[in-house]
Amino acid sequence: MDRGQTTLEAALAMPVVLLALLLIVQVGIVVRDALALDQAAREGARAMAITASPDETRAAVERSAGPLDATRIATDVSTAKKRGDPADVDLSYVEELHIPIMSKIVALHLPLRAHATMRLERDAP
Repeated sequence: MDRGQTTLEAALAMPVVLLALLLIVQVGIVVRDALALDQAAREGARAMAITASPDETRAAVERSAGPLDATRIATDVSTAKKRGDPADVDLSYVEELHIPIMSKIVALHLPLRAHATMRLERDAP
């Protein structure tokens, strides 16, 4: 009798435990993507500081996007002109669920944002 009860309790508890583990994995993925977006913003600001070119800045952001879909990153670049002016790069990205089972249960569209500022090292062309 006890063996059947234990099996039933395990069968009822297993989906809840699996769901909790999948949520923990999803939180880890969101943190990884937030760090990748922050790194892409720093790389973009560095490119802007060196080249003073918005196109080069966007290319640097796309190259350093890591696990992110670079086509979905919205990039806003400041128009700094003179040496010493702040070069601001603002990025935004909408995070979606990556875990197949979880994406069927819960729809998550979490906006991630990153900002980086560096000084222009030379005048803009």
